[in-house]
Amino acid sequence: MRTLLAEQPEALEPGLNVLRDDKGAPIGAGYVSDVGEIDLLAEDARGELVVVLVSQKGAGEELVAEVLQRIGWVRKHVGEDEQRVRGIVLCEGAPESLGYAASAVADTIRFKTYRIALSFEDLAI
Repeated sequence: MRTLLAEQPEALEPGLNVLRDDKGAPIGAGYVSDVGEIDLLAEDARGELVVVLVSQKGAGEELVAEVLQRIGWVRKHVGEDEQRVRGIVLCEGAPESLGYAASAVADTIRFKTYRIALSFEDLAI
């Protein structure tokens, strides 16, 4: 999932790009912070930083705390003065209790579900 996000961040959100260093090299995939790894650190079309986490199956309301920690760390150590930082959490599914916790931070964190599908085709040889 991380590889797909790093190669095609616009599939998650139009205008989303992997964070790059001053020389233009992508640095946002698997970004290491002092509070845990960030699956994708990106910048959106408005110049906001976006922390993307892919949840583990069965994870619940603890996801809110995890992403808030990473958002806070990015605000303090990566973001510039008034640059907004927000989060996106990708879940296969979520328990009902996550909805209550997530609704309290809906302006900062969005939750999305995902499905991965493979298709196979015969090669014409």
